Amino acid sequence: MTRVQILLGDNEDRELEAIAARRGESKSSLVRRAVELLLRLEAQDREPLLALAGQAGRAGIRHGARDHDRLLAAAAQRRTAR
Repeated sequence: MTRVQILLGDNEDRELEAIAARRGESKSSLVRRAVELLLRLEAQDREPLLALAGQAGRAGIRHGARDHDRLLAAAAQRRTAR
């Protein structure tokens, strides 16, 4: 890990401290998670289709990757039937 020093505004620091206390995490851990999220979002901007991954949440279907065409077709039929 690399040590990085950042400056936060007073309000940002207070809010980050409150979130950390509620979640039982360190402020450093929250900042690392926020940076990870930013990096993922930036990667999605470079590849628009990646933005679709995981948008529906857990499907609860065991072979979703294998059967994705069938599952997407079924979902499209349900949408048009409404």
